[in-house]
Amino acid sequence: MINCIIVDDEPLARQVIKQHLQHFPEWVAVKECINAAEAWQALHESNVQVMFLDIQMQGVSGVEFLKSLKNPPVVVFTTAYTHYAVEGFNLMAADYLLKPITFDRFKQAIIKAQEKIAAPVVTIQQKLPDTKTEALSSDHIFLKLDNKLLRLNFTELLFFEAQRDFTKVFLQEKNMLVSFHLKMLEAMLPQEKFMRIHRSYIINKAKISSIEGNRVFIQKHEIPIGSNYKEEFFKSLGI
Repeated sequence: MINCIIVDDEPLARQVIKQHLQHFPEWVAVKECINAAEAWQALHESNVQVMFLDIQMQGVSGVEFLKSLKNPPVVVFTTAYTHYAVEGFNLMAADYLLKPITFDRFKQAIIKAQEKIAAPVVTIQQKLPDTKTEALSSDHIFLKLDNKLLRLNFTELLFFEAQRDFTKVFLQEKNMLVSFHLKMLEAMLPQEKFMRIHRSYIINKAKISSIEGNRVFIQKHEIPIGSNYKEEFFKSLGI
């Protein structure tokens, strides 16, 4: 069996893919998602081999979401716009389906995805052991602001605060609101440097000024420590 998820904010588009999948009994749609946050949750709850991913969605786009994943499944991009094709294939997608998706074209994508699943996995590090790829990924993160992707070094980041489907980022000199759910950011950030200490907060441990009771102080900011996170937080600090 091949488990897949469908990620698209249009109900009709999800329905078309579900109907096409009925012709492939070994394929199972374990989850339908309307945005990147739901897709992230589905990937962590189920063993997903293939993701049908719409490129243009509200909030985090399909391209941005795929770039945020450390170990993504095989991806088949879906979109109504042809100009995204080059970027889709640059991200090593199995295929790129243009809406409205016909069954014959969908069948080709199924075959390509199955071939990609069967192919041996070669990571960037295995291909390029002498490059600085790994080092670069360990000291920064890319976050979306308006229509731009900003590179932010970990040394600039103080902490993150959940704002519904967005996250407020507190930096050394300024704050910004980005189109990422806090759960997604938690998965993207290195655990040895950043830690969730409350359901609404992730902090940069290197920026802690002091700890008093159930509060962490980072510069002038006072951040609560949630009861469900307190034990693990203090353990990570060696306390």
